[in-house]
Amino acid sequence: MRFVLEPVVCQQKINIKNPKPGTLNPKLYFYSMDAAKIQLSAEESTLVQNADWLLTKNNIIEKVVLLFSELTPSMQQLLHDAKQPLPVAVADISPKISKGEKYEGLPWVMLDFPRVFGKEDTWAIRTMFWWGHFFSITLHLKGKYKQQYQAVLMDNMPLLKQHECYICIADDEWRHHFMEDYYTPLDQLDEAVIATMLSRNDFCKLSAKIPLHQWDLVCGKILLHFQVLLQALGH
Repeated sequence: MRFVLEPVVCQQKINIKNPKPGTLNPKLYFYSMDAAKIQLSAEESTLVQNADWLLTKNNIIEKVVLLFSELTPSMQQLLHDAKQPLPVAVADISPKISKGEKYEGLPWVMLDFPRVFGKEDTWAIRTMFWWGHFFSITLHLKGKYKQQYQAVLMDNMPLLKQHECYICIADDEWRHHFMEDYYTPLDQLDEAVIATMLSRNDFCKLSAKIPLHQWDLVCGKILLHFQVLLQALGH
């Protein structure tokens, strides 16, 4: 692929007869650009000169990764102690931690465990940190796994309501925010409406969120919700 860059004459006003030292020669050519798009605001100018805030952000992300890695042995123990074993295809897969910078423009970290993500069938519990928003933990079932667990989930809706869980009401299974068009609190719905929502799509997602100001409590809360989701599945 070839890129063609068209030069334009610099529009800066310069005294050609008596140019000041260091001023640009008006005959110099510059590549065309939209000056408004690249000009920094006062806040941006301050931030671009300060490395500390970005290094602090990187440290926070690494602490989240460490937090998730230290949660996994406890999650594995909860699975080991479950009253009913998980499907073999689910139980045999190791935890996975991933991270990125731009979910809705913001950094994120995810722990997937257990995790089976197939084109037709999904069985996963996803724990997520989303910068500026929350920690969340989500049960994601699809295909044969959704069919397998749908009845027992309905039986255990009181448990999920008690722990302030949400149900996905949208058709897109790969979003993670808690806006009203995507998640609804279970305790605001009656059983008939919940049954309809569980039956509508080939997937279901049940989630809980933890505010970031509860950082010091987040490990215990994530493990509690992890256990609640397993119990809601009959495990």
